Amino acid sequence: MTQETYGWLAKNVLAGFVQARKPWWLGPAISEGHTPLTFDGPVPMPEVEKLLCSWSPVVSQLFDEDMVPLTTHKLIRASDDKSQLGIISATAATHTYGDWLVGTVKECVQADVLEVSSAGLLKGRSRAWIQIERPQSAVGPDGILFSPYVTLSTSLDSSMSSQINQNQQMTICDNTLTLTRGQGVAFRHTSGSGSKLGTYRGVMTAIMQGETDFRAVLEQLLAQEVSDKTFSKFLDAFVPIHDDDAPAKQTRSERKRQDITQLYRDDSRVQSWKGTAFGIVQAVNTYEQHRSQLRNATGVEMSDTDLRAMRNYSQRLSVPKGETSDQATVRILASVS
Repeated sequence: MTQETYGWLAKNVLAGFVQARKPWWLGPAISEGHTPLTFDGPVPMPEVEKLLCSWSPVVSQLFDEDMVPLTTHKLIRASDDKSQLGIISATAATHTYGDWLVGTVKECVQADVLEVSSAGLLKGRSRAWIQIERPQSAVGPDGILFSPYVTLSTSLDSSMSSQINQNQQMTICDNTLTLTRGQGVAFRHTSGSGSKLGTYRGVMTAIMQGETDFRAVLEQLLAQEVSDKTFSKFLDAFVPIHDDDAPAKQTRSERKRQDITQLYRDDSRVQSWKGTAFGIVQAVNTYEQHRSQLRNATGVEMSDTDLRAMRNYSQRLSVPKGETSDQATVRILASVS
């Protein structure tokens, strides 16, 4: 999760479509007297270029205490204010925002098909992202509305690979579903990675031209009926409770079961699909994103609402490693059906 101040976010994040969906940090930033960079419609590409490309990373030599040049590491600084962006391996490649983010979007994305919904800088400008999405929500089976989006991100301090992350946002509840595999790619900042920019852009082009299998997965989940007995067996497997569990753990597990059950049976974001596999996936996903336990590691006092929204948004910037929570839900349900 980000540790930036509201002032930093107001100055270094471009947020589009704010009339429809306000960023979690917008209200607090305005309350502190900042003027956020927001747009009622999409973020104009010239504004993205101004934020990410009006300066560039510069490589500087490092020296030891005897002023002997170091051959193992190098310093990355910003060209405009000389601020330090990171110390990286001498062999690490620099993936500039102009090439890997802005250049990729301009080459691979048709402006009349997809629009920039957000872009920004984090961690003292050592990390950046651009998120693009379709202007209108797609209509899936059973009239389910969802918005496909793609996030491109990279870093100048080698703390994060250059990534493309494709996912779907459910319009009814603002949830992000990660059901399908092959949704992203990541290139580390290795010495030869600069030559992979063409491959990176090729992946982006394929994503833009190809049809997602998300719609097919929705159809399968909606067609799979789930009885009350199967739902109970799923809860036993998904949130097991053992006799030798500590009392506090038993209490947390029981509360989690109760919350998922309430969402599945009664919540307006879920109950339309009760009795199907998609209903269970939606219930668990809604629990994870809106009711699961929070830990504030930012060092900044925040409300639970802002902290949860920040956590959910930050998860969009990374390519999932291994099985996602949604995929685990489907797997566990299959094992008890």
